[in-house]
Amino acid sequence: MSVACICVLTGSLYCMNSFAWEEIAGMKVVEAKDYMAKAPRTHVDGGEDVSVSGEKEQALPIVVADVSGSQSSEGVNNMEADSGDRLIKVCLSGGIQEFFERGTAYVNEKIEYYGLSEEDLGQYGAMELLEEENEYADLAIANVDNYVNVRAEPNTDSAIVGKIYRGAVAHVLALAGEEKDWFQIASGNAQGYIKAEYFFYGEDALAVIDDYVTRYAVVKADRLNVRENPGTEFDRIGYIDKGERAKLLEHTALDNGEEWIKVQYTDNSVGYVSAEYVNIVEEFVYAKTLEEEEKELAEKRALEARTQIPETQAAENTTVNVTPPNTDYSTNEELRGEIIDYAMQYLGNKYVHGGQTLAGGTDCSGFTSLIYAEFGYSLSRTPGGQLSGAGRGIDYSEAQPGDIICYGSGSTCTHVALYIGNGQIIHAANPNKGVVIGNAGYTTILGVRNVVD
Repeated sequence: MSVACICVLTGSLYCMNSFAWEEIAGMKVVEAKDYMAKAPRTHVDGGEDVSVSGEKEQALPIVVADVSGSQSSEGVNNMEADSGDRLIKVCLSGGIQEFFERGTAYVNEKIEYYGLSEEDLGQYGAMELLEEENEYADLAIANVDNYVNVRAEPNTDSAIVGKIYRGAVAHVLALAGEEKDWFQIASGNAQGYIKAEYFFYGEDALAVIDDYVTRYAVVKADRLNVRENPGTEFDRIGYIDKGERAKLLEHTALDNGEEWIKVQYTDNSVGYVSAEYVNIVEEFVYAKTLEEEEKELAEKRALEARTQIPETQAAENTTVNVTPPNTDYSTNEELRGEIIDYAMQYLGNKYVHGGQTLAGGTDCSGFTSLIYAEFGYSLSRTPGGQLSGAGRGIDYSEAQPGDIICYGSGSTCTHVALYIGNGQIIHAANPNKGVVIGNAGYTTILGVRNVVD
């Protein structure tokens, strides 16, 4: 049986010339027209005009490649297959370059990954395979000076339902508006519409994602003073209670060996807290609903009021109550097993761009970092950060349950997963699938990180 591959090239595109039966990575291209240089994948819409950077362009054409070499140009272009032949429609987002580099091998991996048999192909004829592992395909980052309103409808006359601040992440659900120049987004608990021009999107978002991770100092003492300068001899300007957080600005190391952290205490004041009594976490910022905005303002007012409370009324208490783990791990192998068992409890949970809880939903790097946080490990919040800094690098042949498998193209890591053994991974795949189990070798592995030992 021969297979023809019909590829809808989306995401960030590479400029192409017109081809006619030219060969790319062992695959004969039988139809490919000229391209616009770049467009989000939701701009692809069956030949209709779309707007890119204010200019009208023709929607992206389908590129049809004959995997077997036996398919006729006319038959493929008409979406028909000869006897025994089947068509596979592969939507590539973020995997475009890999498709052109690897051709047939790439398509075959996708067919294997989705478990398609010849019987399946015969039943469905044309099968759409979605590459879910590039979590940045629908990720947008707010590129604004302060904030932009989230609207109930794709126009500026509709009601304001929330605000999205600079650097906040959002999941793009669709294009909207008469000119298709609005994003329908979901960010945290806020859903609505924002002009597309206010975002980094797709691979542009990937290029800057590490710059938009916010670091917080989370207090683990019962009450911790915030001082005007680093050192206990300086006056306090307020306090933070256990579990509360402040945005981390910088670390400061004193000559006596003490470490202090400069934090944004209130909107108008910065201070210092002892690094000994805080945990550092990395999180993405979400949009805020109007209700969340009001709650945050109330919390800020309460924080401002603390600057007037003397220490005699609310004394510092640096007692740290630590809940010991339920299990003592006698071996690393036992710890690895517990990590996987814990991760498996979230199988089937939803995927949320920038999500900050396992129960409420998170993305791929959030899944791995939050799992490890439960066992006392602090990992970067981004795929690139985990590839470069989580544990130590090992070869895939050495991978053990609990290791982090890092995927991507070139030197850019776009996805991470937990290895569970026997060639399988558990990972937060995409908004459509959530947390699933998959084949560890489904695509290019950039590296494997051993965090445990």
